[in-house]
Amino acid sequence: MSSNLKLVAYRDTSGTSLGSFELQLNPTKITVTRSTDNTKEDTDKDGNPVTKDAATFQPAKYTIKFTLDDSGAVDHLKLPGNNISESMQILEKYTIIPDNESHQNPYVYLQWGKTFESTYFGQVSALKYDYTFFDLNGNPLRVEVTMSITEVDSSFDSNLRNFNSPDITRIPTIKDKDNLVKFSMESYDDKKYYIRIAELNNLSSVRDLQNGKKLFLPPLKK
Repeated sequence: MSSNLKLVAYRDTSGTSLGSFELQLNPTKITVTRSTDNTKEDTDKDGNPVTKDAATFQPAKYTIKFTLDDSGAVDHLKLPGNNISESMQILEKYTIIPDNESHQNPYVYLQWGKTFESTYFGQVSALKYDYTFFDLNGNPLRVEVTMSITEVDSSFDSNLRNFNSPDITRIPTIKDKDNLVKFSMESYDDKKYYIRIAELNNLSSVRDLQNGKKLFLPPLKK
């Protein structure tokens, strides 16, 4: 079971997977920004204060910094691609290159322990990378990446209305007496996928479930 951060890319939030990008080295820094709108006072056209019906959605913003290295210093850890340049092409494909039909860049879901388990899908809003080491031919051997991801609003996602469809990604909340065999049966009509669910969610064991936490259940090839 991998212990490295994995970014899973989707064409849309209905669960159409494009692939995944697993970090060679785990992040050196993750910054989470959450804001609220309840400190701002709304007014009508005459300047009189008005009461808000409900708070508007304030997406979480994640900034993740990590390094890819092909210098030989960490040759025991595999790059996502055959070299730095190819690895960055894969990362761009799964984060910032728009889909030909929707003209939207991919939706991403982050998996790494319990760091992102309360996070819904997001989209990369910025991707910055600095090449910091080269070979004699000018090929990059090390790159430092800064990636910003903005969470999308799940409350307006019409795909979630068809939550029980086997073709979409589901993110249920764990309740008392839940177990992975139950989730496997409910999501995939077969109990045999419980170990795969544990792997996808980086669980230390099939019994490592905590009430109130989220579980990531993507479509699986049967």
